[in-house]
Amino acid sequence: MTVNASPSLRVRTFDTSRTALAKIAKAIASAPPVGTPQEQAAVAEILQAVGARGAAALLEYTRRFDWPQAAASRLRAAGSDLKAALSSISAAQRQVLETSIARVRSYHLGQRPSDSLHIGEDGGLLGTRFTPLDSVGIYATVASSLIMAAVPAQVAGVRRIAVATPPGRDGKGRGGVLAVAALLGLGEVYRVGGAQAIAALGLGTGTIPAVDKVVGAGNIYVTIAKRMLFGTVGIDGLYGPSELTIIADETARPDWLAADLAAQAEHIPAVGALPVVVLISPSKRIIREARAALRSHLAALKQGEKIARCISSTGAFVAVRSLREAAALANLLAPEHLQLSVREPLSSLSMIRHAGCIVLGHQTTVPISDYAAGPSHILPTGRSARFSSGLHVVDFMKRSSVIAVSPAWIERQGEVVERLANLEGLQAHARAVSIRRPG
Repeated sequence: MTVNASPSLRVRTFDTSRTALAKIAKAIASAPPVGTPQEQAAVAEILQAVGARGAAALLEYTRRFDWPQAAASRLRAAGSDLKAALSSISAAQRQVLETSIARVRSYHLGQRPSDSLHIGEDGGLLGTRFTPLDSVGIYATVASSLIMAAVPAQVAGVRRIAVATPPGRDGKGRGGVLAVAALLGLGEVYRVGGAQAIAALGLGTGTIPAVDKVVGAGNIYVTIAKRMLFGTVGIDGLYGPSELTIIADETARPDWLAADLAAQAEHIPAVGALPVVVLISPSKRIIREARAALRSHLAALKQGEKIARCISSTGAFVAVRSLREAAALANLLAPEHLQLSVREPLSSLSMIRHAGCIVLGHQTTVPISDYAAGPSHILPTGRSARFSSGLHVVDFMKRSSVIAVSPAWIERQGEVVERLANLEGLQAHARAVSIRRPG
């Protein structure tokens, strides 16, 4: 193991005995991804161009930002490209991808909802029917993200799944995305990235038919494009920098905590805000020893200095007076990932209200959830876990209410409907019911 020079590490430290929880949360919580005025203007220009000129504009932006030698006929990956990508990985790599796919599929099969119909006390038939979306566009920059989005879509029964992935300078893509597409049987894969890819999926280009919903995370330009197209096309969420909050008690291992903080801080984007990692503990010894272990741990990583700069910029250690206070702060942060490294994690779980993914116990580290546990790792960030959830099979489905009534129901309940309609001044609504009443 190569040991580098000790990275410079100066992490912000807070203490709830001196500073109010709300003030600490405001200082360290992630902000929703918005982008600068310049970034917003750049995305708006791309959306307008792709919307107006379609495939020609998409090709121009692909050549400018990603793949200088791109040709219109090669933006869609051919079946031979997918087979070649699959052949290029080792047997061991293929096996781990297949294992991840199987575990994610098994988990999401349990999420698929069932239709329900029942007869109410008044004789009316009421229920809910679930139907899959016709088409979905998935933006994926790495193999695991394609698995985490495409498998739930397949379980939901989506007929058409179109994949967009940044092509790289040579057009071969990255992170094994094309290989995973081959394993999943996804034949519609476009080697396009950035805001122009979101524009193509959301608006259509002539050569790329528009989809009904776009899912997946990307850089700030991708996120702005999704925000601007919301309403024209469905979106899953607006994803900012990765987040991890750890609650640790005196039974936690400081060296494990250091490894977990470094792992999440490793998600440093080429463009955009930095990951936010936070350690909360009622034990000042744990905080002190985790800080020392983190410095030592980073010295052994190739990207240690880069990760250290990230943690020094956006990370935090927070000393609290109790696990209940730790949970209260975590609820204010509403993080993407929450790790309960405590003696009795199920007891602490009962105090948590807002988090995208919660991992329990000393053995469970977030990378397990990123790759092979089962639930999708596409999760809410920027405190949006207060009102949204991780990607789920039902995100690829719609709910339709089902209602049927009998003449007897009209006789018993019709007057209620008529009076409410008349209260709102909607005479035609009332008459549509009264005309059905006997007599």
